[in-house]
Amino acid sequence: MFVRPCWKPSQEEIYELIHRYPWALVVSNGEHGPYATNMPVLLDRTRGEHGTLVGHIARANEHAEVLQSSTSPTLVIFEGPYSYVTGSWYPNRDMPSTVYYTAVHCCGRVHLQTNEELERWLEVLTDRMEAPYPNGWKMNDIDHSAVTRRLNHILGFEIPIERIEGKFKLGQDEPRKDAMAVAHKLASADDPSHRLLSEMVRRYNEDRPER
Repeated sequence: MFVRPCWKPSQEEIYELIHRYPWALVVSNGEHGPYATNMPVLLDRTRGEHGTLVGHIARANEHAEVLQSSTSPTLVIFEGPYSYVTGSWYPNRDMPSTVYYTAVHCCGRVHLQTNEELERWLEVLTDRMEAPYPNGWKMNDIDHSAVTRRLNHILGFEIPIERIEGKFKLGQDEPRKDAMAVAHKLASADDPSHRLLSEMVRRYNEDRPER
């Protein structure tokens, strides 16, 4: 992706975005064109130079066959908070409308999991996603056989990250007063993701000099 130096987040900020927004788009090259599937993808930072992504897909999905046979890198796209920014938010209305957004792209080659690895990571995913819910569901709430009989219908895979890049386009290339005006507007939005975006815009702009 095109990333100006001012839009480039730190490695830690990239990992934080992946952790907070695990709903990803996985894209692979197939014989008849690209295949893309939305799915939760977790990051294991303990393995690989840049970490390892872990996901699963239904074997009935044609994309699963592509993942099993592909020797070229697979692209995984994570999206954080974003918002359309109308030019009317700028104090002098002298800037065109744009979009503020955050995104991370990861590339790597697929490694397939065993059923044992798949089951372990399904439990990790379940515990992660259920954590916000009081008395959340656990995999041991059902018989183990009800889990194992499903495993043969699921393809678990891992992607050691070979290339990773992030883009946090938050007004850093605009006059500071304009970026801060956008942050003020986003802070009053009903959408909680826009309020979170407002905090990010402030963090990336409030200490830089006005121009």
